[in-house]
Amino acid sequence: MLTLDVQSILESIPNEVRWQDIVQFEQLDERVAIANDLCANIIGVNEASIEWCPNDEPPNVLETLLWWWVVRPDLGAAIAIEAPQELKEIIGHYILQN
Repeated sequence: MLTLDVQSILESIPNEVRWQDIVQFEQLDERVAIANDLCANIIGVNEASIEWCPNDEPPNVLETLLWWWVVRPDLGAAIAIEAPQELKEIIGHYILQN
């Protein structure tokens, strides 16, 4: 279970995030590719921002966790706690590489 502090940070992430507000921006392309591979076209890339485009209404847990991880990979360990096994492994591998 996520701590209340982490949960409130993640839930405050808007559906569109400007480039300058993205953590670890240098690796964004990698994270977007991974997210869009797991959930087709979930992340839209705009001229100065990225946008969350969930396929389900309401968004399913995987879509939500992927969006949070793309924007806040620094909280990947906390996000992985709630993630399905495949996403846990992806986040773990990402953390080890970075």
